[in-house]
Amino acid sequence: MGKLLQLLLRNGGFVTFLLVEIGCFAIMVNFETRHKEIWANTTGIFGGRALEKRQIAADYFSLYETADSLAHIVDSLQARLSNARQMQVSIRDTFFLVNYDSLSKTDTVRRKTVRPQYEFITAKSIKNAIAGTNNWLIINRGSTDGIQPDMAVVSPEGIVGIVRHVGTNFSLVMSVLHRQAKISVALPNQKNAFGSLIWEGGDPEEMTLRYIPQHFVVKKGEPVVTSGYSLMFPQGHPVGIVKDLPKSDPENPYFLEIKVSLSQDMATVREVAVVRNLFKAELDSLQLKISINER
Repeated sequence: MGKLLQLLLRNGGFVTFLLVEIGCFAIMVNFETRHKEIWANTTGIFGGRALEKRQIAADYFSLYETADSLAHIVDSLQARLSNARQMQVSIRDTFFLVNYDSLSKTDTVRRKTVRPQYEFITAKSIKNAIAGTNNWLIINRGSTDGIQPDMAVVSPEGIVGIVRHVGTNFSLVMSVLHRQAKISVALPNQKNAFGSLIWEGGDPEEMTLRYIPQHFVVKKGEPVVTSGYSLMFPQGHPVGIVKDLPKSDPENPYFLEIKVSLSQDMATVREVAVVRNLFKAELDSLQLKISINER
């Protein structure tokens, strides 16, 4: 206490001056309209800048939560888009699947309902290979997240692979750049043009589309999308574009051989979504019955 008093006595003049200045400033600001406006404007500017900097810092430290939230929103939108491509129309107690785009142009859209078929589970690729003949990825989702074998893995840009082995917290994904990968795709600009996309090695940005009949006139730059004839990949998801003019398939002259440039750069895969077909168990059961009956 004594030291504090000594400090005040030594610096009493300065402290008194400082207090008087503060008091005068307060009187001037509170009782002089012009000075009050200048003070309010100045504090508003500096206060706004300080709040802006604080908000920027807060936004930076919450980037992970924001990205996670956006990923869930993207998953929801992807699910809605995939499910909206198939609509149910009740006609004499029989449901017919029809294309959403054609229905949306009619006057009876209100009488149609969507039956959800897919769910999307957000994940991240934590390991990826593209240099080998048979390439794999590891994602940070497993059985505790609802992941099961034979689920498709996609990104907003394109297709990524198929889940093959599932652990508790991680899963092993067979990349589309794998010799055993065979994806059912379609050419939306061509009616009923469906084929299989396969990986033949070499350029990791290119795959080969086979089993498109010779009578189709396929042009360079045409889009390629998933066909929907698979239990894994939803219909209409982007795959890539036709790279060059098609050639006759040397292995089967009745079909074309088409090189496809992938829309997803497999070297930069990071944010992905695992596709869950809600009716896969039922469809598998029906296919099993077909196999048993054909024996």
